[in-house]
Amino acid sequence: MQQTINGLALGSTYALLGVGVTLVWGVLGILNFAHAQILTWGSFAALAALHLGLPVPLAILVGMVAAGVLSVLLDLAVLAPLRARKAPEFSFVVATIGVSLVLTTILRTYTDAQTEAFPRQGFPVGAFEVAGQNVPRLQVVMLAIAIVAMAGLAFWLNRTRSGRAVRAVAHNRETAELLGVNSQLVFSICFFVAGGLAAVAGIFVAASAAQVSYSSGDGLLLVAFAVIILGGMGSVKGAIVGGLVLGVIEVYATSYVSSVFREIIAFATILAVLVARPSGFFGKKEAARV
Repeated sequence: MQQTINGLALGSTYALLGVGVTLVWGVLGILNFAHAQILTWGSFAALAALHLGLPVPLAILVGMVAAGVLSVLLDLAVLAPLRARKAPEFSFVVATIGVSLVLTTILRTYTDAQTEAFPRQGFPVGAFEVAGQNVPRLQVVMLAIAIVAMAGLAFWLNRTRSGRAVRAVAHNRETAELLGVNSQLVFSICFFVAGGLAAVAGIFVAASAAQVSYSSGDGLLLVAFAVIILGGMGSVKGAIVGGLVLGVIEVYATSYVSSVFREIIAFATILAVLVARPSGFFGKKEAARV
């Protein structure tokens, strides 16, 4: 029971990260290699808010908004000009890698390459006793918040006007524009949502570890790619399922086999899925969907 809940909590963090990546991919066809750095910036924004004395919920909101705005700025300042010039797809990869390096360098300089303590005051501590086993409260809260966030995302995409606009652009941008949809606004919304979700994931990772550094997000980028490959490129539902599955696999593998496998699970997952089912759980061979 404890390991399953721990796995689902970790997986929910991975799902939040993967959903952001797959949302941008499904709408724009771009893999954002700066996504993990945006996560880290959101974590530092939340840390700054905590140092100012803001309560945890407001600090999380600050981190989400900061990461969302930074993500939108990435699109407007770097990617939109490339789209306007109809740059080749590889240009977007190079551009986002370049942005990730810039963001990492700025944080490394700001922190003197030192790890910062992330205060746990205000976060749930202690543990619940379930079936005779202790389950950390923080893990349960992480899972609950992720469920609420993902349910809200599903409602937004399927039940709101802006969400349906996102799906329309993902299906066919040209047709959506002919029907009056502002595609650039849709892109900005997607980047903001992706950044905000990444910040939530980063904040809870930092709270779990009680620390954050300029490189905190580095290892999570590969995890995000593993999640979207496992679930299916462009599928939000697939990213959620993929994240949860990957989290459970990782926790059980490190608990019952060896912790040395933790670093290779994402690699192994990518390879196995690409060989067995290249389209992932919910992916399709044609036409990305969100």
